[in-house]
Amino acid sequence: MIMPGSMPHQIVSPRAFFDIDVGRREGDILGHFHGRAIYEQIRDRAGVRFAFFGLAPVLPDGRVDTAAIGPDQGLVDGTLLYVRQGRSRTA
Repeated sequence: MIMPGSMPHQIVSPRAFFDIDVGRREGDILGHFHGRAIYEQIRDRAGVRFAFFGLAPVLPDGRVDTAAIGPDQGLVDGTLLYVRQGRSRTA
């Protein structure tokens, strides 16, 4: 039962706050991980460039360790860690 004036709570994965909304993939393909290409750089939909940094840190239970992700880092495809390179203009 939902009380009048209250909103039901929605459970959101903490990882969702680190997902990068990829607008464009750039540069060379560095390799593949689980069948997906690892691009040298990506841009989010706002034009911010990110460079590949490595694989996301994983906890013993298999979840991504979001506490270990830095403030200028984000995730692509759930496990690929990219670091922000700064904002640049897009054509």
